[in-house]
Amino acid sequence: MPKASKKQQRKAEDFKKVKLKVGKKKAPPSNATDTSFTSKSIVLAEQSITVDKSSELTNSRNLTLKDLLSQLRHYSTPIRKDAVAGLADLLARYPEIIRAELGPIIEGSVRLIVDNDPAVRRALLKLYSSLLPELPSRDLAPFVPLIVIFACSAMTHILDDIRADAVRFLDLLSEIAPRSVSQFASKILPNFYSLLETNTPSSDGSRASINSRTTLLTLGNRLSIMRSCYNYLSVYTSPLMQTSDPLWFMASPSSALIASSTAAHIDSNSSMSHLYFHPNDPAPFAVLNLFGETVGAHSGFGKDSTGEDGQSQNDTASGTVDAHAEIRAQCKEALTRLFPFLQATWVESATVFSQSQLSSDQSLKLCAFVMQILQTLWRTAYTGSIPLSETNLVGFLRRCMAYFPFGSDSTGDSEAEEALLSLNIRVSELVAMVHLGAAQSGSADSSTMADISKWSKRAVRFAQVAMGVRPKRQSVGSGSTQRVEQVAVGASLSHESFADLLLVVWQLMHGLGQRDAEQLLVAVMHYAGSCQLASPSKALCVRFLSKIIELQWSRSPTGGALDLAKLQLSDMVTGWALGLPKLMWQLRDRNLAASTAAAEALRLIGQRTRLLDAAASDTLQASLVTLFCVSVPGKGTVFGPFRQYPSYLQRTVLEAVSYCPRRSEKLSLAIRACLPEIASATSIGSLVEEILA
Repeated sequence: MPKASKKQQRKAEDFKKVKLKVGKKKAPPSNATDTSFTSKSIVLAEQSITVDKSSELTNSRNLTLKDLLSQLRHYSTPIRKDAVAGLADLLARYPEIIRAELGPIIEGSVRLIVDNDPAVRRALLKLYSSLLPELPSRDLAPFVPLIVIFACSAMTHILDDIRADAVRFLDLLSEIAPRSVSQFASKILPNFYSLLETNTPSSDGSRASINSRTTLLTLGNRLSIMRSCYNYLSVYTSPLMQTSDPLWFMASPSSALIASSTAAHIDSNSSMSHLYFHPNDPAPFAVLNLFGETVGAHSGFGKDSTGEDGQSQNDTASGTVDAHAEIRAQCKEALTRLFPFLQATWVESATVFSQSQLSSDQSLKLCAFVMQILQTLWRTAYTGSIPLSETNLVGFLRRCMAYFPFGSDSTGDSEAEEALLSLNIRVSELVAMVHLGAAQSGSADSSTMADISKWSKRAVRFAQVAMGVRPKRQSVGSGSTQRVEQVAVGASLSHESFADLLLVVWQLMHGLGQRDAEQLLVAVMHYAGSCQLASPSKALCVRFLSKIIELQWSRSPTGGALDLAKLQLSDMVTGWALGLPKLMWQLRDRNLAASTAAAEALRLIGQRTRLLDAAASDTLQASLVTLFCVSVPGKGTVFGPFRQYPSYLQRTVLEAVSYCPRRSEKLSLAIRACLPEIASATSIGSLVEEILA
C-alpha cells in the first residue's frame, strides 16, 4: 500500500495556493479568454470591373491591350494562355492596331516561345501564324532578329518538347520572311547540329566523337526537326538554287561565271561549265580582253560601271561571290555534321522498301527528308559533279543502290508512289554526279568504276521507264547476239517530277556514252508526244529538245556539245521538228506556254541550226500553212490558230517563217489572206511586208 505521506502530497498539489510576490502581476486564470486582436486593410485604387473602358479598344472580355500584355507575364499558366487568346481576339476585332502596336505585341509575347507549358506555346504559334503573314515584310523585318534569338534559345532548351516546338516557330519565319531569316545561318545551323547530334568524349578524353541522336528522338520529333532543317536549308541556299526556270541547268551562265574573278567560287573539281548551255549574255568574251576590257567588267570597255549609289558593279559582283562562297562553305560543313544522323536515319527507316505493300508512313517520310536534305547540300556544296573523295556520299549511294529503284516490287497508294518516284529521281541525280566526278578524277580503282558504271546503267533504265519507254531485249537467230527494242508504255509524271527528271537526263547524257544518250533522248521525245496537250510538261519537253538541237546542230561550235550525229538521230529529231506546226494546231490557244515554246523552237531551228535540208524546209513550210489558213472543199477558207494568238506569239511565228530559206507561194498567200487588216505601220505589219516582199 502507498504511504500516507505520499497521499497527502498529491492532495496538496491539487489545491496548491499560488503565492503572490511584490512587483509581479497576478497570473490570469487558466480558463480566461484572450480578447486581444489585430486588423489589416486592403487598399484598392479602383476595381477593373467598375472602370469605364468605353473609350478604349477592348476584346470580348473587356480587356485592353495593356491589360493583356501585363497578363502575358503572369505566373499562372491558365492566365498566360487566356491572355494570348484574348490578344488574338483583340487583334481580330481591331486589325488597325497591329501596325501601330506591333513592337509592344512582339516584345511582350515573344518570350512565351520558351514557356514551360505546351498549351501556351501552341496558343502563341497559332497567334503568330495568323498575325505575322499579314504583315508587310518591311514592317516585320526589324523584329525577326528578336524572334530568332528566342527560337534559338528554345532550340537549345533542356526540355525536349520546347526544342520540338522551337523549330515550328522557325518554320513560320522561313515561310514568311525567308530573306531576313537566312542572314542568321551562323546562329541557326549550329542549333540544328545540336538537335541532331551529340558529342561523346572518347575513351582517352583527348577529343570528342560525334554520334547521331536517332536513339534519343522520337519519330515524331525527328520528322519535325528534319522538316524544319530542310525548309531552312532551302531558304538559305536559294541564292544558289536557280528554281525560277525548271531548265535552269541548261540556261546560260551569267558573264560573271565566265570571268575568272567570279569563277573562283566554283569548286576546283567542278565540271558544271560544260553542262550549261552556251552563253548568250552581253560580252561573254570579256575574259579574252579583246577590246581592252578588264576581267569581270561587262560594260564601259575597261571601266567599272558605277550605279546610282556610287558602288561599282565589280564591287557588287565581288560581294555576291563572297556570299556564295560562304553559303557553299556552310553547306559543306552542314553535310559533314549532319551526315551521321541522316545516314543512321536512312539505315533505320530503309527497311520499309522491303515491304510488298507501301503507304506514306513515318518511315517513308523520314527517307524522303533524308534525301531532300542531302540533295540540297550536295547541289550547293558541289557544282556539277561529286568527287570520289567525298566518301560519305559515295558510301551512302552504295547503300541506296541496294533498293534502287525503290518500290519496283511493291504497290502503294498515290502519295507513296509519288514519294518513291521522288526518291528514285534524287538517287539517279546522285548517281549521275558521282559518275561525272569519277570520270574527271581518272584515279578511281577498277572495282569502284565498275560499280559506278552499273549504277549509271540502272539510272538510265529508270529514266526510260519513268518516261514510258521500257527497253526489251530479244535474241537474234540462234547465236548469242542480242538487240534492244524500246517498247512504248503509258507514263504520267507531275510537272515538278518531270522537271527534276530532265536534270537527271541532262547529266546522264553528258556523263555516259553516246548510246545511252541516244536512248534517253528518244525517251524524252516519246514523252513529249504522249503527255497531255494541256500539261505544263508539254512546253518543258519542247524547250528541252530545242536546246539539245541547238547544241548539236548549231551552225557555230559550242563547247561541251553532244555529238549525237554519229547515232543517226537526225532523221528522228527532224521528224519531231517537222511535227511542231501540227502540235501548235492541236494546242491552239489552250496552252500558250507550249505554243510559244514550239514557235521559238521553229525560229531557233531556222535561225541557228542546220538541222533541216531543203526538202525538209519545204515540208515545214507546207505544215506552217495550216497555222494561217487553208481552203477546204465544201467549207471554204478555214483559218488556223494564228489569229487567236497574242501579238508576241504572232511575231514569233512570223519570225520563224522569215528564216525559211525559200518561202513557198502557198505560204505567202496564206499569210496574206490571214492578215488583211494589219496595217503596215505596226511592227507585225512591217514584218509581214518584209516576208511577202
